Amino acid sequence: MNSDNRAHPRIKPKNLVAQIKIIHPPAEEFLTQGLVLDISYSGIKIKLNSPIQAAENDQVTISLQLPKSGIPIAIHGIIKHQLSNTECGIYFGDLHPEAHVDDLMFKCVMHAHAPQKINNTPRAS
Repeated sequence: MNSDNRAHPRIKPKNLVAQIKIIHPPAEEFLTQGLVLDISYSGIKIKLNSPIQAAENDQVTISLQLPKSGIPIAIHGIIKHQLSNTECGIYFGDLHPEAHVDDLMFKCVMHAHAPQKINNTPRAS
């Protein structure tokens, strides 16, 4: 999908790790970790550290902690797209109060634009 056609702009936080719990009916549960690729007011795209077997509309809980605030955030949604077995799009648009999503987006924007620490450790040649 062309980003110009999206209802909400995407924010690309840098190095934001998420814990993901996927509930696959009837009673399977997958736990994994991943990297947030982008996020908007209606969804989030995550690159998972390990492949999963999930289906569209499986319920998902994403837990993240933005480094600056240290406050844990939980997002509940459903798998909307599975781009591969290690990358998925999760919809949470109308599943949370608007103020909760506003707060999350504000923190993600701050994180995306925060200066990153530079590692001054010498590299081995």
